[in-house]
Amino acid sequence: MRIQGKNVDPQLARIEKSIAKNLQNKNLFQSENKDVAENVTELHPPIPMESCLYVFQKSSHVAKCCRILADDIIYNDITLTPNTIDEPSDKLVNQVKKINEFLEENIDEIHNMAIDYNYAAWAAVEYIWNNVRFKLKQIPIHSCKIIRTTIKDQQVYLLKQLINSKTKYFKIMGENYPENFIYYDNQKLGHASLLGGDNIYQFFGLPRWIQNYEKILTEIAISKSDYKTVSNGNISSGVLNINLEPQPVNPIQYDSEGNPVIQQESREEIISKELSSANGGTAVIFTESNRPLNMDYVTLTNNNQSYLSDLGDKCQQAVLNDYNIPLVRLMINTERESMNSDKTKSIWEIYTLNLRNEQKPFKQWICELIDELYSIDVNVDISTPIFSDRREIEVKLISDAWNNGALTLKQYITGLAEHISVIDLNEYDFTTNPHIWEYRKLPELEAGLSEDDLRLIEEVEAQLKEA
Repeated sequence: MRIQGKNVDPQLARIEKSIAKNLQNKNLFQSENKDVAENVTELHPPIPMESCLYVFQKSSHVAKCCRILADDIIYNDITLTPNTIDEPSDKLVNQVKKINEFLEENIDEIHNMAIDYNYAAWAAVEYIWNNVRFKLKQIPIHSCKIIRTTIKDQQVYLLKQLINSKTKYFKIMGENYPENFIYYDNQKLGHASLLGGDNIYQFFGLPRWIQNYEKILTEIAISKSDYKTVSNGNISSGVLNINLEPQPVNPIQYDSEGNPVIQQESREEIISKELSSANGGTAVIFTESNRPLNMDYVTLTNNNQSYLSDLGDKCQQAVLNDYNIPLVRLMINTERESMNSDKTKSIWEIYTLNLRNEQKPFKQWICELIDELYSIDVNVDISTPIFSDRREIEVKLISDAWNNGALTLKQYITGLAEHISVIDLNEYDFTTNPHIWEYRKLPELEAGLSEDDLRLIEEVEAQLKEA
């Protein structure tokens, strides 16, 4: 579907055309003639960074998914263990402990890199030695390019960053360079580590949202149009059609010097101009007539509103599917299920398994980074978030109500049975000893119970806690 029309944002239309063109382009290597060096080839990602950044900034669905996935992948406990056959020495254990502290100190930079990776399919960080320890600094990926050049008869790759009219170059971790290659274009080279590459591209990848880019750009276009309409005034519910009397066309008049005299706009031109500028908002127009005017009120109905709303929901679900994120992770739960249903629990379990797969490239990247910086081989484990099921919350509320004397023992048991399937109400005879089942956990009521009654209540409580 091609986004077009006179009211469509020109930048959006250009982005749509660029993405469609680049998806058809098979050649990712395009020569670029620069004054800084000869024989420089620039490697272009399959989708230009301008397009990736535009989608990330304009689509709330894409931005939200990128941030959520980065949160759930990175903001967890990271555990490093030495990868050795023999028992690691105390010195090695202490070194690994300090490296773990290094990761914790730089976790926000890694998190920012993960966001870049989630929307652009590649990301970069700079690692810097400050004479005491290493420090990581995320490099905004939309400002980066990869160039290929020849240094001392050796082909090399460099990361090029253009930001604030300044250009910086970085060696790429894992690439080979000539000895004493420290400067390029009269600048000292930095050091960067990249995350990216797939079964097609060496450094890059296709963004996850690319399969649904048409839906995403369409929703962006609709949002922009809605905003423009509302900003021009109240959304019109009808049009007052005024049948104007015919106007004669005045001939062009000239002044004494032969210049044409500017004519005033006709009433039709004024109305047309006002309605066009209103763009669906409220247009106020004054006119005059020597005879009565015929006016007709035409009611407007927006038959597209339900369709557009449905389109937005479909776009959101499509992006969630691209990132394998369940809708409930957005704190939205539209599913109706019985209290004994395990559907929500299963969703969380599947999402957790998916997160472990999402963590694999980051775990591999951390291993390679530590080997580069510290020359130590480690195993990396990253925990996953614990997502609480709503039944756990309900059980806690019922337990708190029982402990505070708000529920009877019978209400406590029947309430838990709705959320915990192993509790069988048939095992409890509420017809015998009714004073026990009507007992509330209040100090003044304990005095009226015998030791056997209290012991029975304690046994019931213990059984329920085990359940």
